[in-house]
Amino acid sequence: MRLARMKLGAVIAGTLVLGCGLSSSPVIARVDGIRIAPGRVSLLPFQAAPLTVVVITSRGIDSSGGAVALQWSTTGGTIAQNGILAGVHYITYTSPAQPGNYLFVVTTATGTPADTASIAVTATPVPVHSVAVVPATASLVLGDTTTFSATLMDSTGSVVFGRAITWSSSDGGVATILPTGFVRAIAVGTTTITATSESHSGTATLTVKSGP
Repeated sequence: MRLARMKLGAVIAGTLVLGCGLSSSPVIARVDGIRIAPGRVSLLPFQAAPLTVVVITSRGIDSSGGAVALQWSTTGGTIAQNGILAGVHYITYTSPAQPGNYLFVVTTATGTPADTASIAVTATPVPVHSVAVVPATASLVLGDTTTFSATLMDSTGSVVFGRAITWSSSDGGVATILPTGFVRAIAVGTTTITATSESHSGTATLTVKSGP
């Protein structure tokens, strides 16, 4: 009986060791999708546009940028890879000389998953239809700084680039803003940050606090 208990104990101990080995093995994340941003762009001939690409896995966004090898292609224009930061692939797309509709496609070696950005190249600039300020809300401690950005879109929702943007703060006593969107908090309170382009505006709310 004592021998039997010893053998049983040895089997249980062996199973525990094996289980520990399995639990410490790396788990391979499943690649669920690819996301290009922005997904729709309107450009002039030979105009450059910054794009980003991220890989979505079963664990969320691939922050390492190495979950899968990506392949790039386009039906017109050129692509330049500018590196990877925190899993985000930074791309510069330059449109071709000929106006028309083009595609920028990112996929894996197997062809799936994939994502496509639609690019409209026009001979003349399309008008700005709406402006979105990013972030839409922000909070700063007195003396801190941040930078707002503006996304300009045409009537189809395509993002446009290269347009003049004017920035303003509704209360310059609370926060000042430079033409680049750079903001400095100088007094406690709330102010509205406005970006204007071609008579269209977008706003964001900035709150300045005395401490964390």
